[in-house]
Parts: sequence; C-alpha cells; structure tokens
Amino acid sequence: MNWARRQALLLVGIITGAVATLFITQTMFGGSVEKMTSTASWQNILLVNGLVGACILLFVVELRRGAIRVLLTVIVSLLLGFLVTFIFNLDEASRFERGEFRVQVVSEAEPTDNDEVDLRYNRARGGEFNKPNVVEPVNEVAWTFAGTSGDVVSLLAYAKNRRSPVDMLVELRDEAGAALAAATSATELQVDETFDDLVSSKDAVIEGYTLPADGVYTLYARPEDISAATTLSEAMNQSRLAFEALLLGPIERVNRWGVWIQDAITLILLGLSFAIVFRAQQFSLGAEGQLYFGALVSGIIALNSPHVPSVILIPFIILAASTAGFMYGLIPGALKAYLGANELVSTLMLNVIATRFFEMVLNFQLKPPTAGYVASDKFTANAVLPVIVEKTQVTIAVFILVVVVFLAWLLIRRTPLGYEIRIIGSNLRFADYGGVNSRRTIMLVMAISGIVAGLAGMHLANGIHRQLILNISFALAFEGVVVALLARLNVLVVPFTGLLYAYLRAGAQFMERDANVSFEVVRMIQAIIILLITAEALVSFFQARQKRADIDEAGHAVESLDEKPK
Repeated sequence: MNWARRQALLLVGIITGAVATLFITQTMFGGSVEKMTSTASWQNILLVNGLVGACILLFVVELRRGAIRVLLTVIVSLLLGFLVTFIFNLDEASRFERGEFRVQVVSEAEPTDNDEVDLRYNRARGGEFNKPNVVEPVNEVAWTFAGTSGDVVSLLAYAKNRRSPVDMLVELRDEAGAALAAATSATELQVDETFDDLVSSKDAVIEGYTLPADGVYTLYARPEDISAATTLSEAMNQSRLAFEALLLGPIERVNRWGVWIQDAITLILLGLSFAIVFRAQQFSLGAEGQLYFGALVSGIIALNSPHVPSVILIPFIILAASTAGFMYGLIPGALKAYLGANELVSTLMLNVIATRFFEMVLNFQLKPPTAGYVASDKFTANAVLPVIVEKTQVTIAVFILVVVVFLAWLLIRRTPLGYEIRIIGSNLRFADYGGVNSRRTIMLVMAISGIVAGLAGMHLANGIHRQLILNISFALAFEGVVVALLARLNVLVVPFTGLLYAYLRAGAQFMERDANVSFEVVRMIQAIIILLITAEALVSFFQARQKRADIDEAGHAVESLDEKPK
C-alpha cells in the first residue's frame, strides 16, 4: 500500500473514531455540556470514550477492506434479527382484543322498570375480553336494556382504565336483532368533555340516538376487528422500539454505559487470549479453565490479605492471576508438544477439571458457614480494583487492558517468539526446517494465552463480582472465540470486536427490559448475530488455513528436505 493510501486510510480511521466518540458522549449526556460536567468522573468517561474511538481507528487501519466485510456481516445480522423480531411481534396487535371493559347506556330519561333486562340507564357493567388461561374466554357481550319511544340514549363501550388496551366496537340492536346504529371509536371531544368514563379514542360511542319504539334493545359490544395494516404497523412500531433499545440502550445513561464497558473488558481479554494461541494454529479452548484458576487464585489472595495496602496487593493479585493462567495453560501445551495430544480435547477436559476444582474449593473452603448461597465473603476494599467512574464497575482494568493489548502486539509483531508463532501458524513444516523449536513455541503460546485468560478471571473476581461465586464466567470464555475470529486474529483489532460484541450483548439485555421482548426472542436474535458473525469469520479462518495446507502439500521441496538422507 503506497504512502497516499495509508494516509487516506489513517484519516478515515481518525474521523470515524472521533465521530463515534462524540456520538457516544452526546447520547450519554443528551448533548448537554452542563449535564456532562456535573456528572461525577466525567473526565474518565471522556477518556474511556476516547479509547473506544482509538479502537475504531485501529480497526479501520488494520483490517482496511476487511473492516467493510465485518461491518456488513454485523449489519446483515442485525437486519435478520429485526426480521425475527418483526415476525414475533405480528401478534402485538392482538392486545387490542384483550382487556377489561365497561359498557353503559347513558340517558336523562326515566329508566323503565324491567327485572329481566341486563342493563339500566346510567349504570355500568363490565368484564374482561379474551382473558388469558381461561377455558372459554369472553369475546363478545350482548346485554339488554328496556327503553321507551323517544328516549335519547348514548351507548358507551370503553376500556376500564388506561392499562387496558382493548379497542371497542358497540352496536345498538332492536328486538329482532337488527342493527340500528354502530360505532368503533370516540371523538376527542367525547373523551375529554362529554363522557367522564371514556379513556381514549379506541373506546366506542353511539351518542344521542333516539329510540324509535318502546321495547327491549340490545347493546352488543366486542373488540374491533384488527386490520392487516394495524397488525403490520404495530409489529413495525414494537420492532423499532426493540431495536432502539438494542442499538442505543447501552449508551443512554452512565450506568448502562458502565455495563457495556465492564463486559467489553472481559471479552477483549478473552479475545486476546484466543487470538494469540490461534495465531499458532493451535485450536485451544482452554481459556475457560485458565479464567477460573485466575479468579480462584486472585480471590484467595484477596480474602487472606485484609490489611495489605492496595498499592502492593493489587499488583500482586495481577501477577498471581497471570501466573495461575500461565501454569494452567502450560499443561495442554506440554501435552500437545511432547505427547501429541489433541489440544481441543485436552483443553476442554481441563476446563471441566478447573471449574469443578473451583466449585469444590469455593463450597468446602471459602464459603462462610452462615452463607445462604454458594459464594465467598465480599472482598475488602484494598483487594478490589479501584473504580474510575463512579456508580459503575468500570475500574483500572481499562488501563491494564491497554497495557495487555500493547504487550500482545509487541509479542506477535516485534519479538523472536512472535515471529516463531507466526511461522508455525503459516507452515509448521517450514518452521521445523528453518530451525524453529516448535515444541517450545507451542507450549509457550498456550501458556501466554493463559496469562491473558487468567487476567480476565481476576477482572471478574476483583473488579465485577468482588467475591468468588459459582459460574463466575457464565460461559463467557467461549464467546471470546467469536471476538478473536471476528478480529481475524489481529490483536490490535480485538479491542474493537470485543467492544462491538459486548455492545450487542448489553443491548440485548436492555431490549428485553425496555421493549418487553421475551427472553426467548432476545436469545434467538443473539444466536443469529453470533451465527452469522462466527460463520463469516470461520470461513475466512479456514480458507486461510486451507490455503496454507495446499501450499504445504505442493511444497515438494520442503517435504523432501524433511526426509532423512538414505
């Protein structure tokens, strides 16, 4: 790429990152500088948002055209998610057929004495249409009233209160059952001034009808039929509200923004862990177990160091969690390098061992005797990562993450070990022929990825939960695979993909809360997004792997050099 293109790409990245930073900040504070400056820790919020913009810059510069593919994949995923939401919301209009209602015949005339009718003038009667979980729900009513020729009556059919969304239809029928008048709505004047009991224009009113003869009349009421246009309109409106919650929910308020950032920190650390080991073409899934050991070690130290100054204790906890992850990552590395064990199988089995060992220690050693649930004591303040944004759990882990990303880039791009990792990932036979100690490198790359996963466990234990709990990761480690693959295993792109994926996760939570989207639908949308993102990334990953394999098979010279001389 020539100099001019590099500069243009850099400029695009800077502009995109700056716009994203401004948009996030503007949305959080509603565009009010006064509101922003009156918020506690606003400078740190701006700093973190600036780092988000820097992640976008790196994403654009590092992936170049690949960035467009990633964004298109996400957009298509969101569109499919919107379609699923729209389909599930097609029954949203059915709420207009349900709810408590009242009917009433309003008249200034004297009521006729008749004990066999259902209604009397100016007395309301009601019920509930299409009540859930009822064997034979009420879907219409036909109640009689006695009237005299010349009586001026108004027939009302209305929702009991504003919580009832039922859309009413009312008819006046004579003794033969013929319809004399009908209505499906009420005017604003009728709602606001004429009739006090009306709730909205969805109520139905036949106003000022003069009865033609003495006799018994019927007030017929039911929910109004729902038109196709209403069905589609309601489904579209509800889907729009749901996706507004998905796309804007995580940055509407500082506390929600904090949920996004704290989740992103863990996902980025896990994505880095997988990106490092995948660069060596080692399909290790051991981050889950390494995370648990990192959390366990950091938790044990925190629980047993109540009086150690935090300036000493926090660095020691970080070092201990890193060491725990390193040691547990070294085990599958040694099994692969010296015994030829499949890294996928060994790491999955080691994950089970780590989680069960964590549960055993927590249950029988760390849980207080009086605790009503399985968890350790809360950590003392000196063992908790210091918060940098008040009323959130955004901690100094942000700065730890910046250092880890830089060191990961330095390792992969600027060290002999990183060169060996890349050579092994490109062509193992060529690496062996070139004098690379592949056994040592495979062991080290799995162990180093364990360091980062151990830090993720420390962040969960000492930054988020601030105690040890069961299922501390909630299987979050495996979602780091999506983050790494979406970043094309580029450690400088992982922060962006981690932020993106955490944003979608947080948005799904707020979609469920704010837009009343069911838990199952939210999970389906998440699954579609994950499926498409992973599929797109896996295609690129395995295409590159197959290409290297084809080159390796065609490299007869390399293969012949592997053979021992006769």
